[in-house]
Amino acid sequence: MTRAGIRGGHALQWLAVALVVAVAGCKHEAPVREPVVRALCFSELPATMKVISPAVWKPEALFQLLINGYDPSTGKVSQPPTDCMGTPILFQDPAPGDCTEVSQAGNPLPLQPLTVEEMIITEMRLDLKLVWAVVRRFSNGEAVGPVALVEATPRGLAVRALGTLKAFPKSARLRLERIGGVEVLLVDGERCWGEEEKKQCQRSVRLMPLRGNRFVAETLAGPDGKCMQAANIALSRTATQPLPSRWMRKYEYTSALTVAPDGIRVAEQITAKDSDPKQPSSPPRVYRKAQDERLIQVGQGGLKVDKPSVWSQLVESGATEQLP
Repeated sequence: MTRAGIRGGHALQWLAVALVVAVAGCKHEAPVREPVVRALCFSELPATMKVISPAVWKPEALFQLLINGYDPSTGKVSQPPTDCMGTPILFQDPAPGDCTEVSQAGNPLPLQPLTVEEMIITEMRLDLKLVWAVVRRFSNGEAVGPVALVEATPRGLAVRALGTLKAFPKSARLRLERIGGVEVLLVDGERCWGEEEKKQCQRSVRLMPLRGNRFVAETLAGPDGKCMQAANIALSRTATQPLPSRWMRKYEYTSALTVAPDGIRVAEQITAKDSDPKQPSSPPRVYRKAQDERLIQVGQGGLKVDKPSVWSQLVESGATEQLP
């Protein structure tokens, strides 16, 4: 081969090396596409709206995210109501006889157009919130609707967890607690009834463990594995009972929840007092007083409670609970 040919061959080799380096450099500098947002439901944000904007969390936007067939112009929801995954918005309460203690169920009220009062939001982080959209109310003060863990991402609103919640919506507070290695949704709310001078209120806490990406309605099982009650813990209850002496016995019950890594401790107290309706000014006599503590444990197999409530143990048959 001539000297010129050798020089030409070396030139071609250097050209090939330069092309490889250039291609490698182009691959390194190529823009990386944003990964697809994985969510149960997703709603894109307008290009001009920032994630930190309060407008991201407008009730109308959240209703549209969580409820199929929601019309923002009227606030109406198509029937039968379904959530953003097409699941009917229904909550299955334990039937009479399924559990040792069953609360009185309310009757569903007609669907009404949704307003800002039907959207309950609890902030966990600036970009992460617990959201409950109240779709239907009941005669006993309860309400039902989709509950979700919603994250604001650069692309839009993403539903990370979803379920159907039934609880008292008045003054409701939502929070997530890690118990026994499981995230549990606790919803504290109240119902009130009666005239302002004789107004009565009752609070309760609904428990819903997060199983995968679903908030699940479960019951509390006793030591024998059978259902003891719904996972709805009353914080206050009252009942009255007429006595053969024509006196009236009144039961007053209160409880307080303490959340710990090993479970939920429920400190209970109940007092039964007798009074003479003919002498309303006379102080009532204490008939019985008791207190106890229950432990609710959360595991992969469900919710368990170690003993029945003092309410179910001490309130005698013939007593009538005061309800709306």
